[in-house]
Amino acid sequence: MKHPSSNRISFEHYRATDRYRFIELFTDHRAMKHIGDGPLSESEANVLWKKLTEDFYPAGIYTIWALFAIDDARYLGHASLRPRPEFPDEWEIGYILRTEEWGNGLGTEAAKALVRFGFEYRAFKKLYATVDDDHGASIHVLKKAGFRFERFDHDEEGKYSVFSVGKQNS
Repeated sequence: MKHPSSNRISFEHYRATDRYRFIELFTDHRAMKHIGDGPLSESEANVLWKKLTEDFYPAGIYTIWALFAIDDARYLGHASLRPRPEFPDEWEIGYILRTEEWGNGLGTEAAKALVRFGFEYRAFKKLYATVDDDHGASIHVLKKAGFRFERFDHDEEGKYSVFSVGKQNS
């Protein structure tokens, strides 16, 4: 099974031994500040872990990965390529890095790898990313990965930006 790839990041499917890393990341207040509704409680993170390992992977949904450093195998974070819940024809990249990994280009590297994977192995013509308007670091990463602002959308939390990248301009 093909995975995204980059020079410094190994994209791997989660294993049972990764559960504690997953829980720690999804309950981290700084890492999750701009993700969904924010950090999960430990019980919510456990429910999400169970859904991933008992529903998604067994059903053949393999576009959710743990990120590990190639040089020393440390856990870097999480990445996904999935349909947007409100717009199932729009496939969205997602990534969450442990706060210790911020600021060294890994977000951009992960985003570029997800885009390359989506275009080369999933044959998408266009990919999306959503971001809070006040999250300048993520907007910067998306632009470096070739994304351009497309439109504003709204949900129960308010307005957010939708960025996209087409195969021709990746």
